[in-house]
Amino acid sequence: MSIADKLVELQEQKNKLAAEIRSLADKGQGDEGFTPEERTQWETVNAAYDANDEERASYQEKLDIAARAASLEDKVERQASEWKSEIGEARQIRAGNVTEEHRALTMQAWLCHSNGIAINERQKEAAHLCGINVESPSWDLDVFTRSAPTGNQGWDSRGGRGRLESRADTYNSLVDAEGGYTVPEGFVNQLERSMLAYGGVRRVARVISTATGNSLPWPTSDDTANSGALLAEETDMGDTVRVPFSVITFVAYKYSSKPVRISQELLTDSAFNLSAEIGSALGERIGRITESHFTSGTNSGQPQGVEAGSALGVTAAGTAAITADELIDLQDSIDPAYEEGPAVGWMMKKATRSAIRKLKDSNGQYLWVAGLAGEADSLLGKPLTVNQTMPGMTTGLKSVLYGDFSKYIIRDVAGVAFHRLEERYREFDQTGFVMFSRHDGRILDAGTDPIKHLIQA
Repeated sequence: MSIADKLVELQEQKNKLAAEIRSLADKGQGDEGFTPEERTQWETVNAAYDANDEERASYQEKLDIAARAASLEDKVERQASEWKSEIGEARQIRAGNVTEEHRALTMQAWLCHSNGIAINERQKEAAHLCGINVESPSWDLDVFTRSAPTGNQGWDSRGGRGRLESRADTYNSLVDAEGGYTVPEGFVNQLERSMLAYGGVRRVARVISTATGNSLPWPTSDDTANSGALLAEETDMGDTVRVPFSVITFVAYKYSSKPVRISQELLTDSAFNLSAEIGSALGERIGRITESHFTSGTNSGQPQGVEAGSALGVTAAGTAAITADELIDLQDSIDPAYEEGPAVGWMMKKATRSAIRKLKDSNGQYLWVAGLAGEADSLLGKPLTVNQTMPGMTTGLKSVLYGDFSKYIIRDVAGVAFHRLEERYREFDQTGFVMFSRHDGRILDAGTDPIKHLIQA
């Protein structure tokens, strides 16, 4: 079965599960609620729906990678002519001749070098073509560099950044000596995919990338308190009213993946996709810590979290429950300026989403609607993002966010340090690998509160 056919099959399963969830929810609306058997069935169906979501996301990613890989060769040929005038004929020839296989062989050689594993001629030639010294214990990569989007480019129909742009879309324009186009696509795809898997905020926020980690001032203004004036004929227009400007400064907090230890056996297994495995492990670790800070960071020695920086919208009457009216009130608490846009939506953890699937409006219509193919589930007509680092429905905690998540900015510093620890774990016959990256996150327009929260009583 093809990937596309599998996605169709999974979507059909999702539609059936969604219908079953609604049917069960109808049974639990009365005073008696669920019977024990219905409660078990409810939990089973919800778990199956969530598992279906995860499987569809995995197959969709495979389909996307296949499409990007298919366009890779055409991009190389198309950009080769552009490089000629910019970087010189000799460098162009080298870059144009670098294939995905060369990049993979180069990283394989670099990963294996410290264990005294013989590097074959193909790996040597690939490393030479890529301009990489495999004996160096460190490799500076431009992993997070992105070509600048225009308009809504980079945003999917879900209303946010469905995924980071592929290295296949940008690496050919990076011809620096620190790595650039020599990074294997498998490594970067796994790194980015794993970061997104643990990055509910990253999927919907506006992500920017800078070449260096210098402080980045971002001017803001809040002129909402001022308005024009009605003038009578021959009346002076009055004094100047200045637009109040301020600035938010993004810094670059340093994060470590902590060492990933790889055994001699895995390093010597030529059939093992080592670069993808390490990219996955590093991405998961960086994804976990940054997602925690992008959600609840204090803005003191760490990024400002979107939940921590949100404004109060609604206080729930219950300590561990949410009503339909409270969600409607939260949606209506946002300024009309933030009601529309590709990134306007909800954010909550999975357990909270499961609870609100039973809620109906005053007309008996469910607030939650299962997404169609390629789309996210929606709540009150707006997309819903699951973020497992969000607080649950517990007294005093902010369990639901709503607003324009494009007003939350994630800053990635493009330069990523990738180190090989050659001696530290030698007694275990293992080699360590560690990545250091720098990031920040802040809410813009905090004075006008583009993102608000529901807090439990």
